[in-house]
Amino acid sequence: MIKSFFNTLSHLFHPLLLPVLGLYFLFETPTSSPGFIVTSLYDLPIEFKINLYKLFGFLTILAPGISFWVMYQNKIITSLKLENRLERFTPIGLTATYYIMNYVLLRIMIPEHMIISFIFPYAFGLAVTAVIAYIMNYFTKISLHMLGFFGLVGAVMGYFQNQLEYNLFFLFFLILVGGLVGSARLYLKAHTLKEVILGIVIGFGIEFVCMKFELYI
Repeated sequence: MIKSFFNTLSHLFHPLLLPVLGLYFLFETPTSSPGFIVTSLYDLPIEFKINLYKLFGFLTILAPGISFWVMYQNKIITSLKLENRLERFTPIGLTATYYIMNYVLLRIMIPEHMIISFIFPYAFGLAVTAVIAYIMNYFTKISLHMLGFFGLVGAVMGYFQNQLEYNLFFLFFLILVGGLVGSARLYLKAHTLKEVILGIVIGFGIEFVCMKFELYI
């Protein structure tokens, strides 16, 4: 029963699903902006949100997912769970490439004079996290689940700190779920405690800093 529950958690919060889930939380969580400049993503037009869902959905879920399946079918990887650290380089490298493409296309879609606060930093943070995951894979099998989930938590927390009103209980809920997902990875022996903690710290740190200080290039 416990193993089944943790397996379900691991599938529900698969790393490929988390960028779009994070975007959804940023778009659909009601907040209010400080001052006279509207920076709440909740207030963006629905048409704009849908276009971004399509872009993120294609380049962070569909394209990597199809690529992983093709690699599996051609025996480049022996498991879609990427259990072998040495087999992770190509999938993670491809994912990083897709995330970089996502950021570049986002910059093309949104002209400089129409910058929407926090969208660029979020996408930039995703790309940086994926590149760091590739580099870290030379040294350890860092938890991609934790990188993704706590990157999501860091993005939401950094965003909330730039808003006047936000749902603090929702943030606590995300952290609780993240703790459960981390426990699942440990219980299933998919990662060591060190690999899980590294994923939490790096994933959270990169997205939090990018969103808190609206960093991007």
